Amino acid sequence: MRVYNRYLLSLILASCLIDVFFAFKKQTDISVCFTVLVIVYLLITILFIYLSPQTRKILSIMSIVFSAGFGVIVILKVLEVLGLK
Repeated sequence: MRVYNRYLLSLILASCLIDVFFAFKKQTDISVCFTVLVIVYLLITILFIYLSPQTRKILSIMSIVFSAGFGVIVILKVLEVLGLK
């Protein structure tokens, strides 16, 4: 099995398992789901760092986008805790 296939399979399995876990726990807060999925995505990407340079560049861009989304969620939660929202 090629590295790309193992990478995609790992992402798919992890995402499905996390989604099923949240479904059983009846988690309705989308920010929690998104945050956990981003963290798992980043961890799996780090484990597959030996991908080709072009693939690493694309994954780096995706990681920046996901991290920005994570940052927005953190800022919104901080504002909610401070009572500014």
